[in-house]
Amino acid sequence: MNKSWVFGWLVPGLGALAVAGGLLVWQWPSGEPETTHAESDTARIDEVRTTADLVDIRAVRDGAGGLQVTLHIAEGWHVNANPASLDFLIPTEITASADNPLPLQIDYPPGRWIDSGLGEPWAVYDDGTSLRAALPGNIPDQPLNVAVRVQACHDEGRCLPPDTLQARFNVRGSP
Repeated sequence: MNKSWVFGWLVPGLGALAVAGGLLVWQWPSGEPETTHAESDTARIDEVRTTADLVDIRAVRDGAGGLQVTLHIAEGWHVNANPASLDFLIPTEITASADNPLPLQIDYPPGRWIDSGLGEPWAVYDDGTSLRAALPGNIPDQPLNVAVRVQACHDEGRCLPPDTLQARFNVRGSP
């Protein structure tokens, strides 16, 4: 075997493979999954992945022909009001359907104003905000599907991609 080939290609090539293998082993996850235990109910910014991790909805019948959707939002977070305060913000929007989409007359509350840090305040909804809609009179007697599109933002400024949250309830009978 030629010494120039061994020292020129083989030894550096094996060295590169050893370094690459060492880096791969160093970054390879261990066999045990990592678990974290929350010390409180407050969602930490760096642990949250989606808006759905932070926001739940509850939809109920509200009197004769009405729908009430309550937003349950994690502490330290909010969602954008409707209409959204700035063009790039995603507003909270309700839709409902039985077999087909239903026309709704929605009463979006004005929201609470916060300092956005961008020169203009934003209107937002906090935990417990209720949104009301009037349902049309010709709803089939079957479960109603309610969808709420929301974008969660942390009070310190980080916004997550929007999610569409789903709820289902019976229009007839008690809520």
